[in-house]
Amino acid sequence: MDRECASLLPSVCEVLADSGRSVPDDTSLEKLLDWFTGLTEAGGSLLEACPCLLKFISTVVHNTASDPGVLSFTLRLTGLMAATEDGFKMLQERSVLNQVFNLQHWQEAGLWDDPCLRIGWIQGLRSTLQHPKALSFFVQSDFIDPLLQLQTDTSLFVASAANQMLAHILLFFQKVSSAGSNGVNKKEEDLEPPAITMETSAEYSAVVKGISEYLKESLIPKENTKLHQSLQILKLLALLLAQAGPPLRDKLLQTVTESLEELVTAGCSQLTLPLMDVILAANRYTGCKDSRTQRRGDCILYVKQTNISLSLSLSLSLSLSLSLSLPSQPPGVLPCPPVLIVTAVVSLLRICSGSSSSSSTGCSEVCRNVIGSGKVQKCALEALTALNSSPGDTVCLYLVEVVKKRACDMRWEVRDSTVEFLGHLAGVHVSVTLGEEVCDASEALLGGCCTTPLLKEALQDTESYVRASAISALAKTLTHSWQQGASIFLPLSRLLEILSQDTEGFPRRAVVQYFISWFFSRSSHSPPSSSTSSTSLLMQCVRTVLSQGSADLDWEVKVHTLELAELLLDQAFSAHREGVQSDLARVVEQGVISALLSGLVDCDRPVALKACRLLITLRETICPLSLGALDATAAMATVSCELLGKGWGQEITKILGMEKSDRALETDISAQRSFSGADGGGDSVTVSEVLRSLSLDERLEVLTQSSDHIHNSPLSLLQDILTASAAHTHPDTKPGQEVIVDCY
Repeated sequence: MDRECASLLPSVCEVLADSGRSVPDDTSLEKLLDWFTGLTEAGGSLLEACPCLLKFISTVVHNTASDPGVLSFTLRLTGLMAATEDGFKMLQERSVLNQVFNLQHWQEAGLWDDPCLRIGWIQGLRSTLQHPKALSFFVQSDFIDPLLQLQTDTSLFVASAANQMLAHILLFFQKVSSAGSNGVNKKEEDLEPPAITMETSAEYSAVVKGISEYLKESLIPKENTKLHQSLQILKLLALLLAQAGPPLRDKLLQTVTESLEELVTAGCSQLTLPLMDVILAANRYTGCKDSRTQRRGDCILYVKQTNISLSLSLSLSLSLSLSLSLPSQPPGVLPCPPVLIVTAVVSLLRICSGSSSSSSTGCSEVCRNVIGSGKVQKCALEALTALNSSPGDTVCLYLVEVVKKRACDMRWEVRDSTVEFLGHLAGVHVSVTLGEEVCDASEALLGGCCTTPLLKEALQDTESYVRASAISALAKTLTHSWQQGASIFLPLSRLLEILSQDTEGFPRRAVVQYFISWFFSRSSHSPPSSSTSSTSLLMQCVRTVLSQGSADLDWEVKVHTLELAELLLDQAFSAHREGVQSDLARVVEQGVISALLSGLVDCDRPVALKACRLLITLRETICPLSLGALDATAAMATVSCELLGKGWGQEITKILGMEKSDRALETDISAQRSFSGADGGGDSVTVSEVLRSLSLDERLEVLTQSSDHIHNSPLSLLQDILTASAAHTHPDTKPGQEVIVDCY
């Protein structure tokens, strides 16, 4: 902490502790806490650097008239200071922790009813619970019961914070192996907290038992008003089962299985989706082969198949579990015979498409939750393609029917998910049989008979999201052909029409990304000299895309246009095949330089920043430091570009004009430039001179600084708090007068 901030902090603490004085707003407290968090994460000690904080905390805790926002801030600050073992020990020696987190004190003061205080209490304790000593403090203070009660708090924010707190305690202090529950190898120290003693293990076991019993008792709603409680508990249970290691996972499942069975057989439709999440988490594949792993969801399978809603929920969940786990499984390891997987997943797709019907009310309720779900379809098809074998002709004719039906659906969301699905298929490559050439999944599952025609038709869709998805999917579909250098029919005129005329930004962005995909696929898999009819057609469109894209109103379109320009630059100068001068002439002809200069003076900072970086790279390529400035210019003297008479061209001309007056002595360079005056015509200027005259390094320095780099600082924050307080208490302040602060 710098000296000036340290000198202001005591005064700020005095202002915050004084209940009769105000701060600019709650965001100033959040900013202050962020600053303290940054100091702590950098290895500093708040207690050593800011001794005034101890007095501040004590004053606020004993002042029951303190603002609730300041009280919440104080609780969270205390937790931050106690997050390290040294800080925890120092606070405990001064009885600060007992004062701050004493639940009875806040209840007797009548402050516990404020949700702001309850959230501060929860978040402060969570910050504290980063080491075994803090867990002992938590258990010995009997905080587990009030935390469990807060799971069903009337405030959703409080209930959510309490929910996350319980998950943190169970997951952070669990003993796990070096391989995480999700099969991803992690370092032991990243997963297990240090120095866990036998006492701490016993305390943790007690916490696990208490929370498990609470989950068991709270899962079953005693009446309709308790439905929200069951919903919260199911969300917590799904989170725990998805992330817990085997010991904790088994303990939770053994405890709650009977309650889950009872809840599922009750057929409560409002709980169908969270129940599916729990079943899915219980059956999630871990990538291991040990017999504990093989029983990962057996307890759920004991549920009796007497209720159609229950049976369908279980079927859906297991199908989704397979869909999510298959792509990441080791080769040759399947949880059941492939034919059962295909049957389950195809049944799931049939439900998604609305083809499956039943007179059962329970079945209809469950089906309604997945019909039209693009996410479910995507997972299901990933499972099929992960099998690396054809599911059979019967299944592939069925998928074609489903896709064609959904592509014509009246709901744009359904059409959009279908188009995205086709694009996803095209991006997944499989081998139909062992030894055969790899093809994309759309060919394997759909026979390649409907994908491209459906996507081309979707380019005309009335909904912009569908048009954008169709363009992206079409690029994925044609990637394999581009890589092979095949001559294919392309809807180029429609794409250019969308880029120039579409009123929505999503399709225009997709068009530029389409050309990026084409260019990247082509340049990555074929020599630059190769030429096909499709390549020639696409190259003819590049200049149009760069011209229209750089002038677009959408800043993302302009950034993507610069990404295309970058690819063209990389290709042109990657090997210096024909010499720098010829390479430079080529990118000028393609419109790359014009796109970069247009971006440089763009009002959108991300656009200007990327253009500036690309221009600097180009400058270093064609004007290397090994050559003198005049020599480099002379070498490129014949390569010029045109500056348009309006817009960005005028801006560049103005900048170059100023440079000319500042560097009048370099007449030999200035002579290379010719201005046409005020007639609005274009100006011709040498590329090398532009690159040397635009002060690109200075521009980059300005562009890389955020807009608040001057005022957004800890010192400014402290000054604002003091200024606002002074204005509030000053006798000359007019009622209602606004205090302007500059740190947000």
